This record gives sequence, C-alpha cells and structure tokens, in this order.
Amino acid sequence: MQSGRDKQKGSASHHDRYLFLAAIFVLFMAIKPLALAEGSAAPRRIISLNLCTDQLLLALSPRDRIAGLSFLAVDRTLSALADAAAGLPLLRGQAEEVLTLQPDLVLAGMFTARPTVALLRARGITVLEVGLADDFAAIHQQIRTVAAALGRVERGEALIAAMDATLAEARPASGQTRPRALALAPGAFTAGGGTLTDAAMRTAGLDNYAATKGLTGYGYLSLEQIAADPPDLLLVDGTEGKTPSLNGQLLAHPALARAIPAERRPTVPGWMWTCGGPFTADAVRLLAAARDQFLKEKAP
Repeated sequence: MQSGRDKQKGSASHHDRYLFLAAIFVLFMAIKPLALAEGSAAPRRIISLNLCTDQLLLALSPRDRIAGLSFLAVDRTLSALADAAAGLPLLRGQAEEVLTLQPDLVLAGMFTARPTVALLRARGITVLEVGLADDFAAIHQQIRTVAAALGRVERGEALIAAMDATLAEARPASGQTRPRALALAPGAFTAGGGTLTDAAMRTAGLDNYAATKGLTGYGYLSLEQIAADPPDLLLVDGTEGKTPSLNGQLLAHPALARAIPAERRPTVPGWMWTCGGPFTADAVRLLAAARDQFLKEKAP
C-alpha cells in the first residue's frame, strides 16, 4: 500500500510537471510566429530594434509604414540595405524612444534590448522576435514569418522565389571538385560548421576549411595552422586596411601571403552574411564565381 508520504511525493511530482508544462506553453505563446487574423488591418507603424530585422522590414514593407530602425541599419559595413534605410528614424533600443513613436508592431532579435522588449509587451505592444538564421531553410521561414505579421505574404514569396533562383544558378555540377574556402576576419576570427557562412559555402560547392578543422560555430584559427595547411581560397570582405588595426594586420602577414596569394582571395562583403536574407544568395553567387575561377586555373 502506498504511504501518505509517497502520495504527497506523487502529488508534488504531478504539480511540478504541470507547472513546467504551463511555463513551456507561456514561453511558446510569447515567441510563436505572428500572423494577421482574417480581416484585420496590416500594421501601419512598425519599428525594428535589430540589424537583422531591420533588413527584413526594409525588404518586405512599404517605406511609409516603417516608423524606426536600429542605428545599425545605415552602417554600410553591416547592412545590405543601408541605402534604403537612409532618412528613416534611427533608434538605440530605449523604451522611451520606442513608445514615443507609438508603434503597432515591433520587430526584435531574440537577444535584443530585453528590458525594452519586456516593457513594450507589458504596455500591450505586439513584439515579434526573430532568431539568427544559420541556413537557407531558416531564412525562408523568417521571411515568411515576418511577411505574415506585416500582411505582405505575396511580397515574401516573391523574395524567396528570387533568392532560390539565384541559389539554383550558383549550385555546382554533380561530382564537381569542392575547393576548401576560409572566411577569415581580422584577428583570425572565422565561422565553422552550423553557421550561415558554412551553409553559403556548402550551397556554392565549397568545403568550409574551418569546419574541416573541427570548428563548430564561431571562433578562431591560428595563423600557424592556416599557413601550414592553407585553404584553396581565402575569403575577405573588402574592408581590410581601410581601418588600420593590429588585428587587421594579421591578414597581411608574410606567412599568410606566401601560403595564399592575392589571386586566391576573392572578396565577399561581410554584410551579405552578417544576417540572413535574400542578399545572402548573392554571397553564394560570388562564392560560385570564385569556385569556377579556381577550378579553371587549377585545370591542366
């Protein structure tokens, strides 16, 4: 027979499980994709607090519905749509400045301005949080999620179709040799497996050098390691040397220059894959061109 103490333990266990499931449900309801209810009006005053949602908003929404963007939206080294953002209000993510603009929808990253996001929700303002995309399937989903929240589903599908067409043109022929490519930022910072950079390389018919060295996510490789076993291609973003720094000098190190000469250093602007979006397909297109050029020069 079950003792009273055992019954209390069982009851407590069921209670704890109920609380856990309730907490998961609340979390799910907070982050689930938003979609306009049938017959409801599309949001007219939309604010973005994050670089990546800035670009999704600019790509999907009419300009007259954008009430504000993050201050990074006009940074040409980070934003693919910096020119389109020019002239729009720029925000630092403070709750006071957001509330003043009276938005009916706010887009934010999963890690963006958490106190501001919490306060906006407490004031009854709809907030849609968007995570980081690490492959093209995630980009598809993000475009569709944001497009649905904006009432711009057709525009979203048009962006996806154009992106997929670019990717299809860039894909390698079956059985084609896959050169090893390394995307190296100042300080030897790079992207390994499970990143958007890795997904773009694989789509373009390249092997990610950092991933083959065991790196998952973002991290560093040593100059000695790279010089001793150099990749076929070293991807640079084109800003090297424009802002002199000790970190930036590493890319001009004589050992690296001997291992990977300038003609095997194609330029892929960092803003193409800082965030996931239709423009990331353009990075794949550039990678495919670098792939074809390398294989042409390598051929006997």
